[in-house]
Amino acid sequence: MGVPRAAVNFRTRPLTDRCDRIRRRGDHALIGVSTNNSYFSAERLTALVHWAQGQFRAVDIICADLHIDTVLTAEGAAPESVGKRARKRVTDARRRIRKAVQAASPDGPLPGAHMLSDFRHNDAYQRLRADIDKALCEDTEFSEACHDMVRLHMLSQPQKADGTHAVAGSGDGGPADVAESDQLRAGLQYLCGELPFFVDTPSILGVPSSVSCYHLFTPVLGPLCMRENGLRAAENQAFLAVTPNDAPTNGEGDVT
Repeated sequence: MGVPRAAVNFRTRPLTDRCDRIRRRGDHALIGVSTNNSYFSAERLTALVHWAQGQFRAVDIICADLHIDTVLTAEGAAPESVGKRARKRVTDARRRIRKAVQAASPDGPLPGAHMLSDFRHNDAYQRLRADIDKALCEDTEFSEACHDMVRLHMLSQPQKADGTHAVAGSGDGGPADVAESDQLRAGLQYLCGELPFFVDTPSILGVPSSVSCYHLFTPVLGPLCMRENGLRAAENQAFLAVTPNDAPTNGEGDVT
């Protein structure tokens, strides 16, 4: 049985004017879900689905289920527990998503529910993933934004006033530095699995245009949307910060 519909009002903010124009088309909304993020409760997902059904002609939810075991290993989890913990995270996320879909409004579009792993053999996804891997090696601005995103959102290293991040290691190559390097590599693997949907969701899902709906703007959106060269988001790809009215505004600021 699904959770009851929550009476939640959302405030929205498009990343750019182009994103706002795409939002107004109302073709498609993508709701991305992280497995280890308490923000994505069943109740909040249900409220997000109801909101999206009222704004868009199609809605999809995608859960990032790839490379969780790699991240857990890099975080120092015992090898014998990694598989079980990764499966539990995915199972818990599936259950929350299923409840949200079951509680969807019958008057709106039926939401699609997918795991990221469902797209490993999708031609468009694979092409985009190759482009992302290439950019990570050759595009300094994009690479730095990806590293910043992992440090900020996965390693919980806040950015300091000078643009650098507070780090746990000493920089002398000791155990703490090795562990941090392993965590950064694992975080990049996890992030790169998601990034095709940042670049071109329409080509993967076969929709005219798409709006990625998340509760904050992330560092990687800077190079993807605010420059004229390098790897960029598709012209019909948009980003929208969607936040409950009663939530704090931290994290909705401009992408730099």
